[in-house]
Amino acid sequence: MAAYHPLIALSLVVMLAGVSRGGDPQIEGGSGTKPNPSEAGAGTIAPTSAALRSIFSSAAAPPRKTMGLLQRSFVELSGQTRDDLEIALVIDGTDSMADSIEGVRQSVAAMLEDLRRGRKGEVRMAIVVYRDSGSPSGAVRTPIDRFTADPEAIASGLASISVESGAPFFHELPDAGLHHSIASLPWTEGDDVTRWAFLIGDAPPYAENYASPEFPQARRAYATDLLVGLATRKGIQVHALLCDSTPTLQSSYNEALPETRAFMHALASGTGGLMLDLSYPDIRKAIVEAGQRPRPDYVEIEPISGDDLKSVRDERLAASAAAEPSAQKVKIAVLPHAPLQQMTFDPRHPAVQVATGLRHKLSILPRVTLSSPYDIERQLRRLRAAGISDSQQVRSLGNQLGADYVIWGKQDPLRAQVVSAVYSSDDDRPIVEVSHQGEATQLASLILASNTTDTRFAQLETPPTGMPSLQAKVAQPIARQASTTQELLVALESLQQALGLLAGDPKSEPLLQNAKRAAEAALQAEPTNPMAHWLLANVRFNLASAAQLRNDPAAATEGMKEMKRSLSRANRYRQELDSPSLAEEIRCDHLLLVDRNIPEAIRGYEALANDPQASPGVVRRAHWMLIGIYAGDWSVGKEHVDAKKARDHAIRILANWETSPESTLLKQWLGWDESTDRTLRPFLPRNLGELAQVDPGPLPAS
Repeated sequence: MAAYHPLIALSLVVMLAGVSRGGDPQIEGGSGTKPNPSEAGAGTIAPTSAALRSIFSSAAAPPRKTMGLLQRSFVELSGQTRDDLEIALVIDGTDSMADSIEGVRQSVAAMLEDLRRGRKGEVRMAIVVYRDSGSPSGAVRTPIDRFTADPEAIASGLASISVESGAPFFHELPDAGLHHSIASLPWTEGDDVTRWAFLIGDAPPYAENYASPEFPQARRAYATDLLVGLATRKGIQVHALLCDSTPTLQSSYNEALPETRAFMHALASGTGGLMLDLSYPDIRKAIVEAGQRPRPDYVEIEPISGDDLKSVRDERLAASAAAEPSAQKVKIAVLPHAPLQQMTFDPRHPAVQVATGLRHKLSILPRVTLSSPYDIERQLRRLRAAGISDSQQVRSLGNQLGADYVIWGKQDPLRAQVVSAVYSSDDDRPIVEVSHQGEATQLASLILASNTTDTRFAQLETPPTGMPSLQAKVAQPIARQASTTQELLVALESLQQALGLLAGDPKSEPLLQNAKRAAEAALQAEPTNPMAHWLLANVRFNLASAAQLRNDPAAATEGMKEMKRSLSRANRYRQELDSPSLAEEIRCDHLLLVDRNIPEAIRGYEALANDPQASPGVVRRAHWMLIGIYAGDWSVGKEHVDAKKARDHAIRILANWETSPESTLLKQWLGWDESTDRTLRPFLPRNLGELAQVDPGPLPAS
C-alpha cells in the first residue's frame, strides 16, 4: 500500500496499517458489525458453530496454516462456484453430536450469507440426517428432501433434528447418509450449477469387511470408492467437517479417530473437496477465535463500469476546458533538499523538513496535488541504480511519478541558506530557482512569486475567477516560534511516512511515537497551536486503533478518548490554520466523531467534495468519508445509509484519483476486472476499514 498524499487529516488515518476509523469503541453501537448470537450469555462458541461462521468468510477465516490446511482455501473454494450453488448438508444425528447440531442451527444462516455474497445465482440447501441401525428414526432421514433457498424452511428443517442413540456402536452410517444425498436428492444438472455434499460428523462408518453376528444390520452399506465414483460422475464435491465429541465418549472417539480421518479425507480428496479436522486442538482453537469475532456487515451496490468513470472524467475535462488556463490542476513532487546519492528521509533532517514544509504549503492551493514521500523514496531507489546524472534523475523521477513539476534543491548550513529549484517534466533545466534564509514553510511563497516563462506554473497561485487569493495563507507561518515549526514538521513527516506502511509493519509504531513526541513538544511551547492538536489527534487515533487490533481494548478506549480531546482542541482553534479547507475538514470530523451530528457532518463533507476552492487532498478525503457514511460506517442511523450515494462517491475517487491509495483499495475490494472494464463484487463493507484489513475473497465468475 502506498503512502497518502498530504494533508493528513483524520479522514485518511483509515489506511494506517489496515486500521479502520470505524472501529472506535467510544462510538455507541460499534461500526457496521453484527453481534455473534451464539455468544449471548456465558460460555464459548461451539467449534462447529465457529467453523460455519468463519470458513467461508473472507473477513473471519483464520489467516494461518494449520496441519497443512490453509483455512482461507474454503473462501477460495466458494469463489469457484458458478451461478447457482446446491448444498446437501449431511449430518450425524446421534447423541454425541448434540453440541455440534446446535452449533449448525446457530450458524448455517451465517454460512449461507457468506456464500451468497456477490453471487449472481441462488444458494440452495437440502438436509440429510444419518444415524445408526439401532436409532429409533432409522439409519437415514431427510428433513429437507429438495434444494431450497428459503431461510425459514432451512431453519425449520434444522430445528426438526433431534439427537438419538447411536446404538449399537460408536461407528455410524455416514456412508448411507452420503449415498442417499448423492443418489436420491433432486440435484440440478448443468455446468451453471455447483454441487456440494457437506458431511458433518464425529464418527467413521463401519469397515467395509465388518460383520457382527449379534447386530447384523451394523455394517458398511457403501464402499468409499463407490461413493467417490458416484459423486464424481454427478459433479458433486464432498466437503467434510470432523467435529469434536462429548467428553463421556472421548475414549471411543479417540480410538475411532484414525478411521474417521481416513474416510473423510478420501471423500474430500477424491472429489476435489476440502476437509476441516476439529479434532486437533490448535485448529479448534483458531476456529473458535475466528468464530467469536464480530461479523462484518455489507451494503450492496450496483457494479461500476468504465463508462461510469469516463462520464465523470468527461465532466472534469469539460469543466477544465471551460475554465481559464490557471484553473487546470498540476501534480508536483517535492524532494528532500539533499544530494540524490545521499538522499535521506529522516523526519528530523533539515533537508527533509524543507520538503515537508513545501508540501504542506503547496497542498493549500486548490489546483495542486502532490506525490507522497513513500512514492518518491521508492522511485528514487530505482533510479539510483541507473547511473544517470542528477538532472536526468530528477526529470525521470517526475515522469515515473506522473508529476508535472519536481522541486529539489540543496542547503548551505554555513549560511543557513536553502537553494530551491523547480523542474518541468520535459526539461532538465530549472524553470524557477530561489535562495532563502528562514523557516521552510515560507519557501513556497517565494517560489510561487518568482518570475518564470512557464505560464502554467506562474499562474498556480493566481485564483480562478470568483475565488479569493490564498497568497497570504501560503506565506502564513504555522507556528509563532521557529523551534515549534520544526517540531510540527517532524510530526507531519513522521505521520506521512507511517501512513505509507503496510499493515502490521513494525516500523509504523516508532514513527507514530516520533510524531506524538514532536506534536507534544510543539504544544509545550504553543498550547493553542491548532496544527499540533490536529496532528496529535491523528497520532492518538492511529495508536488507539493499533491497540484495538492487538486486542488491547483498554488502551484502545483510552486512546480514543484522548483523540477526541485533541480533535476538540484542534476544532476550537481551527480558524488559525493556514488551510481553510483543512479547517473545514476538522469541523466535519468533529461533528461526526465528537458531536455525533451526522446530518450536519454529511452536509459539510458534501460541500467539501464539491468545493473548487478546497485542496484536492481534502476533496478526495471528503468523498472517502461519504462512502463510509452512506455505507453505514461510524454507526450512523439507517436513515443515512444510501448505497447509490456510496457508489457515486466511489466512482468519483476511481475516476479522479486513479493512483491514490483509496482508489487502489476500492479496485481490490470491488474486484476491478481489466478484461471487462467493470467491478465484479457488488458490495462494500459498512466498515470501510475492512477495505484495508480484510481480503474480500475470490472474484465471482465474470
